[in-house]
Amino acid sequence: MTKLHSFYGIPPSMHQYRNPRTDSMNGSANNYGVRNGNGRLELELLENIHEKNRSEGFTYVDRSLLEQNNNSKLNDDEDNYWHEIQLNRKMIIKKKIEEYVNTFTVHGLTKVFTGERVESAFWLVMLFGGILLSVVIVHGLVTKFLKHGIYTEIRSEITDENFFPSVTFCENQLLIDNYFSYCGVPPRVQHINHTVVCDYKMKYRQAPMNESRNKFWYNGLFNVTKCETWGGKKCANSDYFKTMKHFNHSCITWNYAGNLSDIYSHVDIEFEFKPPSWLNKDEVIIAVPHDHTIHEIDITNKVDIEPYKTYEIKLDKTEIKRLPHPFPSNCSNSKGEDIFPGRYTRRSCIESHNYIEMYKKCGDTLDYVRQFIPHAIKKRYKGNKTIKEAEMCIWRFGKGETQKTKNCAFPCTDLDLGVMPSFNERKKGKSQTKYRISLQYQRVDAYKVMEEKELYPWDQMACEIGGLIGLAIGASIISLVEVIVYAFLVIVNKVI
Repeated sequence: MTKLHSFYGIPPSMHQYRNPRTDSMNGSANNYGVRNGNGRLELELLENIHEKNRSEGFTYVDRSLLEQNNNSKLNDDEDNYWHEIQLNRKMIIKKKIEEYVNTFTVHGLTKVFTGERVESAFWLVMLFGGILLSVVIVHGLVTKFLKHGIYTEIRSEITDENFFPSVTFCENQLLIDNYFSYCGVPPRVQHINHTVVCDYKMKYRQAPMNESRNKFWYNGLFNVTKCETWGGKKCANSDYFKTMKHFNHSCITWNYAGNLSDIYSHVDIEFEFKPPSWLNKDEVIIAVPHDHTIHEIDITNKVDIEPYKTYEIKLDKTEIKRLPHPFPSNCSNSKGEDIFPGRYTRRSCIESHNYIEMYKKCGDTLDYVRQFIPHAIKKRYKGNKTIKEAEMCIWRFGKGETQKTKNCAFPCTDLDLGVMPSFNERKKGKSQTKYRISLQYQRVDAYKVMEEKELYPWDQMACEIGGLIGLAIGASIISLVEVIVYAFLVIVNKVI
């Protein structure tokens, strides 16, 4: 075994190696060259040293070569270690690939990889046929799902607290005068000066409100003297009655918060109407049941009531629930073009659309509606027509056909009230002009719910697709994951 020793006492460009055993026996003074200024003596000493080392089996090596040799050996070791790891990885991956091939849960897929040529071809054809059949039927199921068909489920909802709807009572002529007036003048009255431009701002009179709790409630026109349920609740007070300021107090709303209920679902209301002196005609009182979140009057549901008669209004409440886009109802709860206060309704949206179109064409609109026209519309389309010109334009537009719009969808939740009025002549108290109304739910402890349901929901589609694929090729989601992992392992095996 060769031992290498490095010395630095000799010239810097050279290294020599010695045997410590022989040095100790022969003495070091005769074996080392000493720099004494004589170059020849130094050279002879070096030659003697090299000769002696060669004779004793030692090797003379340059230090830089030694370092390069060591680095080369380290690099070779690292390369060998890396290649060994790669080989181990490939072996593991190949083993995993074989495991997946032998344990595929897709029917026939293992035979495709491991069977003989004929057997493999047979199972490949069978597997391809199953996949093709699955694709065709899955396409049909997905097409059926994308049609977004619906059906309507009708059921009775049982409740121990059946809340009454709101009911708005109005004097018909005052309501018309307030709603259809232009520039402060109702339609049945002529303007004094109709050659100027209208700059009228809506003004509401101050109602002389007065009440004695549960005895009477008064807004200057309507004097409620009785409001009581069969269950004993008193409601002739401001907790349940409200004057409609935006209709210039020509209307009052009962149960405006929608929070009154009764164990028998029955309530009796009595009130008097004191017409203003300038009305010059007999009053006509109408009652309009509606959802408490709706503020606009829908006169298509009105019931004309007269004094000297006792009215019984039976109510059939139905809650309607619709489905939004992409279903056929395409319902929406957003206001959209609806400019009127209260909850969105399709009717108020259509009215809003027509009044906005009226404003665009005529440069103005009715006093009541003008306050709700968006500022951007006013700024762009405000006209300078005289009162006569604007009034004629407004009436012509109003008498024309109502414009259709596609921007007014049905609300997703709605309340439909079936109203069935009946009355009896009063034999007593005909000298008193009192209005008497009884409200009664047809179903005391229940109401109907009409709810749209998806005809073919996605979970049913997923179940049918899964069952079909399982029947055709015996596959599941886990089977698909197996195939994906197998493909990934094959790719990795090719890359490394």
